[in-house]
Amino acid sequence: MRKYPRRLYEVGKTPVQSRSMNHSCYLSNIQTVREELGEDVWSELRESAIGVIVKLKELPYIWSAKVVHHFLANQLAIESSHEIWSLIDDSMPLRFSLYEFGEITGLNCDPFDKHDVWDVDHQEFWLEMNVPTSDGPTLLELQAIFPICRNWPREKRVMIGLLCLLSIGIFGISSNSRIPLHYAKRVMDTAAFQRYPWGRIGFSGLADSIKVLTYKAKKSYTLHGCVHALLT
Repeated sequence: MRKYPRRLYEVGKTPVQSRSMNHSCYLSNIQTVREELGEDVWSELRESAIGVIVKLKELPYIWSAKVVHHFLANQLAIESSHEIWSLIDDSMPLRFSLYEFGEITGLNCDPFDKHDVWDVDHQEFWLEMNVPTSDGPTLLELQAIFPICRNWPREKRVMIGLLCLLSIGIFGISSNSRIPLHYAKRVMDTAAFQRYPWGRIGFSGLADSIKVLTYKAKKSYTLHGCVHALLT
């Protein structure tokens, strides 16, 4: 009989799904991006470095919190903060790490380039979007721009679309949470955006939110990052 690390929760004592699972990676919000920014922008977003988020919206796909909860409730207790192992049926544990995340999503998960010294003056565009120049935008702020940006140049509408995809599909944060500024500014430089390992960002947010989960004394729990990768 194979030996594995102990279960994070003993058999018979796994958290039941009486608690609500929350996440902010809503595909309905991505559909709104398409409707508000136009098909020309949608096509360009699909071919971007994070275009997998667009392609996911176009698939006949249904989110299942029950399946994801079952995976999380059967975790093994491991020391690595960058891997999640789950023993579903006592036969073979399933691993979910940066490698699996990259294989599933196709996102760039390469190591960060320490020599990638880069910056851009974002203030004029931020003021045009009515976003504080000291922060990245929230999804709510981006959505507020939709009615007034329809006649903006395509390049600016693409940048707004990319910011929406970052908030929804990569960071998976609430609509009133801000995208970190140094990530948000990359939408202004196509080359800098395309070469960035966004997969590492999406995986880190997801893995970190799983590792700090607690089911005690709470009626709900929240996952961040690209949660849909857990279902593939």
